[in-house]
This record gives sequence, structure tokens and C-alpha cells, in this order.
Amino acid sequence: MPTVKAVVRLAAGAYLDPADKIGLAKMTGAVMRTGGTARMTGDEIDEALESIGASVEVNIGKTSGTANMNILSEYVDTGLVILADILQTPQFAQDKIDLAKTAERTAISGRNDEAIEICVREFIKVIYGSDSPYARHTEYKSINNITRDDLGEFHKKYITPENVMIAIWGDFKKKEMIDKITRLFSGWQTGPGKVPPLPPVDYEFKSAVHYVQKENINQSTVLIGHIGGLTGDPDFFALTVANDVLGTPLGGRMFDEVRTRQGLAYETRANFNTNIAYPGVYYNMVITKFESTVKGARAVINEVRRMQTDPPTPDELSKAKESYLNSFVFKFDSKGEIITRMMTYDYYDFPQDFLFKVKENIEKVTSEDVVDVATRRFKPEQMHIVIVGKADEFDELLSALGPVDTIDITIPTAEVEEEVVVNEQTLAKGMELLQKAVDACGGVDNFREIKTVSSSRKVALITPQGELGIEAKSMGALPDYEKVVMTTPMGEIISVTAGDGGWMMQAGNVVDFTAEQIQENREEKFRTTVLLFQAAADPHFQSNFLATEDFNGVLADIIKISSSDGGFSFKMALDAESHLPLGKMYFGNTILGPGNITEILSDYREVAGIMVPFSKIVKLDGNDVTRVETTSYEVNLELPEGVFDKP
Repeated sequence: MPTVKAVVRLAAGAYLDPADKIGLAKMTGAVMRTGGTARMTGDEIDEALESIGASVEVNIGKTSGTANMNILSEYVDTGLVILADILQTPQFAQDKIDLAKTAERTAISGRNDEAIEICVREFIKVIYGSDSPYARHTEYKSINNITRDDLGEFHKKYITPENVMIAIWGDFKKKEMIDKITRLFSGWQTGPGKVPPLPPVDYEFKSAVHYVQKENINQSTVLIGHIGGLTGDPDFFALTVANDVLGTPLGGRMFDEVRTRQGLAYETRANFNTNIAYPGVYYNMVITKFESTVKGARAVINEVRRMQTDPPTPDELSKAKESYLNSFVFKFDSKGEIITRMMTYDYYDFPQDFLFKVKENIEKVTSEDVVDVATRRFKPEQMHIVIVGKADEFDELLSALGPVDTIDITIPTAEVEEEVVVNEQTLAKGMELLQKAVDACGGVDNFREIKTVSSSRKVALITPQGELGIEAKSMGALPDYEKVVMTTPMGEIISVTAGDGGWMMQAGNVVDFTAEQIQENREEKFRTTVLLFQAAADPHFQSNFLATEDFNGVLADIIKISSSDGGFSFKMALDAESHLPLGKMYFGNTILGPGNITEILSDYREVAGIMVPFSKIVKLDGNDVTRVETTSYEVNLELPEGVFDKP
């Protein structure tokens, strides 16, 4: 084929991230590719590669990274120059860093959407420890801590010739290619040395139950297991067979007993994972109904115990071996896969013929070997059990399985914990300033007269790909009902908030709000100026004066408004002279993901005795993400009957 492909092994991984800047390695890899080089901007690289149907990508994972090139052989010189520049002279353009941060924040905001993802993540944290480089994950705060200088320093320290291996294959003459590689990389200066070794794993065998409560699901996800092993372990061959006897997604003892005979699982399997440089994890999975959660977990553990007493039958042994041996050929289905594996083996001084030794030794495993390795390496009495579900619908108390701890998966915000003075004086001044704001906007009596609000808005969504214009119309019956109809280039989107719930409709599909959306709506309701000012005479919140300082070029009094139970809070900036609200500050979600949000309010107009801002700019971590122009605002109109009804 007239193509040339290359893979570059980078020894640097996320295990090198500082504890307060988790995500640095991953972001370094991403922006090495997107952020341009000394020769070309990132956008110019995109255009150059697209014009010749080529690709160059960089990714850095937990323990190592890769750069890949795929190009037609006639353009190989162009591809090699781009690859060499990306590795040696990345520029880390700030706008691409901001884009990478936005993508990571979006990923963080959605990490609790899927039960299986939660269960796997928390299981790994239980096995390795939540602070282990093998288990930790990004948070908003750690992403916000990362700077352009950090990316440059990480690259300078770890992406260096002594930590890089390059393999290339395809349509070329070997000597010519070696000359090209030598010419392109000969000037690359060595760095401070080899990357530090991977940290050791300190694991203690014990049993415990770890529970995660999750709404909006209809089944339990359960992982049961302990630390796994090393690929170079002499037990690897027997463990591989024992694992397949115990359970694959489509067969094995757990499949036959737990899923088929007892009907306790939608899905079940065993997985004894290994790594070359550090131990993997061993888990048994069962996805089941809430009302069979404990029974299903017990059934899985019983099958693990049975591995230690009941040798596999000839048929079980044969199927388990075939399960591995039949997949053996797929380990050689591409040159890239073979070469990448060869580099990994080379890096860790692992035998290059290891896979062939695995094949030979798998064939030699006996039933006695399976029982022996299961007895020594499976610990059914010392397993961690991680369960994601709804405990009030389980068949038994989880304590029947062992001591229980509840895992809090709440995503921490990135709000800076401020040294805030709160005393009688600051609270009194905060309430006084808030009352002045209410008076400046029309007075509490006028706000209390408002029963319904109808408005129309033109909204500009500012994305890295450009601006997207939409129109929005809303109707609300205070305080609990609101309908918003958005007209977008992709069609109409309708959302209705009704009391503590709500729903959304797009393209004829209606879905209820998730628990996260309901929580966001509650927070938004707490920040709504009309509702806040209606309650000013009989507050369900406190207002604390923080400071008098500049806000968007205007001297402003900053107050912090908090709910009585401490659950919600946000800051409001009031013009120090007119006392009109200039803006709000809080942590929340935008179209570009979550972060620290600032709303800038202006263009106040009088409507039915109250002052309404007809212009709003929303900033995410200092960057504009939304501009809103109100085109109409009316109060106390009679709303159509059934306007909030769900289709």
C-alpha cells in the first residue's frame, strides 16, 4: 500500500502530574498537536494534513503516551516534518489550551451519567487508593490550576529524546527513511534524564462493601474483586484459563449459573487484568435488578469459591483455552498493533517472544493448575464490593455482605474558598445593601405584584467554532413553573420546569430532567432576581457584605447571598451609587461546560414599575460564552391553559 505510518512511544504519563494539577499530561499531549509549532499554527497544521488526507495525533495516558502518523507515501516528507515539529517545538497556544480545558470540564460534568462508568471508576479507586496515580482523576480545580507554563515545563522535562521511541513502517526505502529521521531529530537536545519509574502499588487484602446511591437508573451495577497481577507473573497462563472458566461475557460458570440458571443478572463476567509494570485489577461484574442485588453478589462470590474446589471439566477447560487461542490471531491483525507491542516490550525489557510463550503455556494448563492458581490467587473472603444503585429497593441490607461505607460522588466545584468575614455588622450591611437594590429596582411591593413573566430574547452562543444565534421565548408562573422554547438551526427545543421536576422535548422526543438538571434548576431559581426581591421583606436567605471594589469598570458593593440551609449561594455586584445590580458570580454550567461564571447586566428599562436589565453577557472563567438581548418583557399576562402540560 502506498502509505507510511509511524508510532512514537512517549514514556511520560499522567502518573507524573502534580497532585494539584491532575490532567496536565493529558492536556500537554492534546495541545502539543492542536497548539501549533515553531513553524506552523495548529490551524495551519490541520489544513495541511486535511489537504493531503493525512493525520497526526498525540495522546498521553496514565503511564505513557503515543504520537501517530498516517500519510500517503508521496507526502511522507511533509508528515515527518509536522510530526518532528510537534514533538520538538510545540508552542501551546493559549486559545487551544482554553479549548482543551473546556473539553475536560465537560467530561468532568458528565462523569456521573453512566452507572457502569461510576462503578469502574470507584472500584479502581478502592483498589489502588483514591490518591494513587493509577486511580485519581481530574477535577475542575485541578484543570483551572494548569497554566501554559506548566505545559511547556512538562514537555521540556519529560518529552525528550531519552524518553521517546519511534517506529515507522510502510512504502519506503529503509536507508532513505533512516536518513530522514536522523536529519529531522539530530538537533533535538536531550533533557534532564529518564522519566521517574512508575510508583509501586501497596495493597492490603480485606473485604468491604462500598455503596454509591444513584437516581434515574433501573438496575444495580456491581463489581466484586481485589488487586490483579503482572503480565510477567508465572501464574499468568493458568490465571488466563481460570478467568475464562469463571466467566466471559458469553460463557463460563458465572454466565451459566448466575445469569442463565438463577436468572440473577442481565450481564456478568470475570476479568483478571494484568499489566507489565504494575498490577492490574481483578473484578467480577454483575448487572442485575435492584431486588436481586445482594443475592446476585452472593451468587458471584460463590462461583469464585467453587473455582477453588471444583476442577473444570474437560469441556470447560477446552472452551476456556479456545476462548484465548481463537483470539490469538487478532493480536497480529495490523502491523501497528505488532510494532506498538514490540516497543512496549522493548521499553520494559520484556521478552519479544512473550505472546508465543503465552500460546504454548496456555495449551499446557491442566484442571489441577486451574484449581491451584484459583486457590492461591482468588480471595473470595477478602473482596471489595462496589455497588451503584438504590439501596431502598435492594432485596437485603448491604450489611449482609460486610461492613458498608457510602461513597460520595458529588463533583467538587472550583470555587475558591475565600476568607470571608461574617458577623452581625457584615450581615446587617449585606441586608441593607440588598434592600437598597430592591428599592432601586422598584420596591418589594411592585415585585410581589408579579405573578407571571413572559419574555423574548435573542441569544448569541459563542463557541470555538464561531457564534451560533438562537431565539428564546419563555413564559413563567411564579415561583414554580416556566416554559422555554428555543429556536435553533438544529430545530426547536422545549423545556418545562414544573415544581421540583421538569422535562425537555426535541425532535418529538420527550425526556424527564435528570437529577443533575433538577439541581441546576433549583440553583437557578435561587438566583432569579424577581423571586429574590419578592422575598426581601421576609427572606429565606442571608446577605453578607464582602467588599467594595471594581466590577467591570464600575465601583460596586459585593454581597454574598446564601440560602438559610447553606445549600445555595452566589455573589451579586451592586452599583455603589445607584444600587442597581451589575452582575452575578457563581459556579455553574454553560454551553462550553462548567466553571466560574460571571453575568454582566446592563441596559435597564422600566417595566410595570420594576427595573429590568435588557442586556446580559455571560462569561466562563473570564471568557465570553453568551450574549443575551431581551427584545420583550411583560408581566402578569394571562398564560394559555395547559401551557406547562407534558405531551
